[in-house]
Amino acid sequence: MPATISETQKQFLETLQKMRPEQIGTGYMHKLCEFLMESSEELDPAWQSIWKKINRSSLLRYVPPHFIHEIEKRISSIEVIDKEIYKIKIKDTTKVTFLLGAGASAPSGIPTVDKLLSELWNRARKIGREDLDKLAKWCADRNITNIEDLLTAAYISNFSSKNSSVISLLDYFLFSGSGTSLQEEEYESRRLRRQRTQIDVSSISFLQETLQTLFALLTNTMISAKPNQTHQSIVDFLKLHNDTSIITTNYDGCMDEAILNRKLKLRSALTSDTHLDVTDKVDLIKMHGSINWAYCDSCHDAREFDLLELKNLYNKDILSYPVMGICKNCGGLRRPLLVPPLSFKFLMFPTLIDIWNTARQRIENADYLIIIGYSFSEADTYITKILSRSMAMKPSQKMIIVNNDPKLAPTLIERFSAHIDEFDKTRILRAVKSSELALPDIINSLLGKTAPAKKAKAKTTARRNTKKRKKTSS
Repeated sequence: MPATISETQKQFLETLQKMRPEQIGTGYMHKLCEFLMESSEELDPAWQSIWKKINRSSLLRYVPPHFIHEIEKRISSIEVIDKEIYKIKIKDTTKVTFLLGAGASAPSGIPTVDKLLSELWNRARKIGREDLDKLAKWCADRNITNIEDLLTAAYISNFSSKNSSVISLLDYFLFSGSGTSLQEEEYESRRLRRQRTQIDVSSISFLQETLQTLFALLTNTMISAKPNQTHQSIVDFLKLHNDTSIITTNYDGCMDEAILNRKLKLRSALTSDTHLDVTDKVDLIKMHGSINWAYCDSCHDAREFDLLELKNLYNKDILSYPVMGICKNCGGLRRPLLVPPLSFKFLMFPTLIDIWNTARQRIENADYLIIIGYSFSEADTYITKILSRSMAMKPSQKMIIVNNDPKLAPTLIERFSAHIDEFDKTRILRAVKSSELALPDIINSLLGKTAPAKKAKAKTTARRNTKKRKKTSS
């Protein structure tokens, strides 16, 4: 965010945040566009979210198209990178932990969480099952687009259907808590209807299993994905700084592949390396599982397979991606060890508890946390709590957030300030820019290499736009 913004810009922002698009009149729109075209000051990143709310078709009635195009170019180019980031110099003894979210792998062509549900329905249509088609239509009619809500509901339904007391209690807590006579009547009516209707436990269980299998099928979009510049920059850092850990919530193998391709070794995630020399191995902690991990439902055996070999076999079409397999130990079913995006992961995946504990230790030990493309989703509140606890326990710890969302860091600062006494807001630094573009400069600076020169895009763009506007007017 610019150190200071003019009163004019501040008033525009405050007014627009309160107004709906249809409330913006012709005169106000002209003043707004004139300011955005001619002002030479830096723009606050809040413009990026505000501008999206403005109806472009109605805007065209007030402002020429080429002006709108220039304004949009200027707003889309807003970058906010706190200068303090480039003052940090890493020492040999400095502990650094990277935390990667879906945004880090998005440039590799991997869908982010908000796009997973539409992809899941595309897969379901190819199967041609009536129950899935019906569920897809039901969700579409009610504008349910969050895969976290769907999978969480499926798991809760499967659990509740096996215990009538739980269903009754849910019914009471959700609908009859206030005890009004009308609600009591409605509750009793539902209870009687439920007694007359047999809950099909097997169908609910089958649907839940199917959704999980479909979710696993989605991961075949990840098997061929290649590392992008974000992953390569982290490996550049690893090569020069030993005391580094990487935590990721992603299932894909992009970070793994980037590390292995540079002839570095990975520490085993699912088996103990204590009897081996692990000093030269990289800590890559995959909190939600991985496309090359498998789990047996029967004997609970977890296995990690060679990622590069798996990718090679798949790309050469020698072997399909194994969504389901047979366990060598007990003959049970093996499936990918992936944590679907649902709200109570700890209950469903106890196999990963040790991995989560390791991640917590790495976060708490770090001097610097570098958060890349992680959105702090409601389904991952346990990670936010780990980070909050760590920042509270270690007052010297700092966090660098690399994310396109300009609201993320301020929201996090507000959250931490509410839970940590006298929280120093300067401990959270942000780079509002694509990690592919921002991270190489940040990594070089942390390692003591030349920091990027300050760019004066705003003034140059503003002067250019003013000239164009005057030329067009004449």
